[in-house]
Amino acid sequence: MARARWGHGYMLGALRALVAIRVGELGLNRIDPRNAASARSLERLGFVKEGHLRERWIVDGEVSDSDLYGLLRSDWLATSPR
Repeated sequence: MARARWGHGYMLGALRALVAIRVGELGLNRIDPRNAASARSLERLGFVKEGHLRERWIVDGEVSDSDLYGLLRSDWLATSPR
């Protein structure tokens, strides 16, 4: 998303729609985003930080950590607007 559009809630709306489709229509029990652009947006949707992998990736010589977020179907159904 273009930087000028950051902070306007567009990503949150898009994520909410994506989760609703995956949990509601596809019946998935768990969603594990592997490359989350914004942990805060995920947490606002009910995702929980479940882990932190130190020095998980090395790309072009740069070492970086990874945070793991998960969302259970039961949590989404309990908190999502109807």
